[in-house]
Amino acid sequence: MKKVSLDVWIQLIGMLGVLGGLMALVIELNQSQRLSQASAYQARNSEIQEAQRELALSEDFAEILQKFDSQGVDSLTLGERSRVVAWHSAMQWRMQGQFYQYQQGFLEEAALEQTLNDLASGIYQKWEELDLTERIQPFEWKQRIRDRLGQHQCNE
Repeated sequence: MKKVSLDVWIQLIGMLGVLGGLMALVIELNQSQRLSQASAYQARNSEIQEAQRELALSEDFAEILQKFDSQGVDSLTLGERSRVVAWHSAMQWRMQGQFYQYQQGFLEEAALEQTLNDLASGIYQKWEELDLTERIQPFEWKQRIRDRLGQHQCNE
């Protein structure tokens, strides 16, 4: 029987060490991605909660939004229109940020689908009334919205 040389054992131990290190790296990367996803969801929820809290605590803004929803943009004073535009612009930025998180793999398709459904259910139409649709970025996000609006119109 041949004796296995010391060099072969050292190489084997070295390869096992590299393999173990690679496995640890994969586990760490997986955990890091899961943590990033959780962070993205938390940030998304915090933004939505903050916007809803602002609306709830405002003495008159809910009434302004109701006026806009029921009577249209022409019924608003300049000050009211400015506040509604700011509200919807902030919503637009939040949704664009969520699309970016989705593109980076930090939000699931279901979260994006909910956002697209919300847009198709009337939010996009409000953005049209307020002349905000040209601000939508990036192009891929704008295209996803247009695709959903086309599907929504076909289903009606």
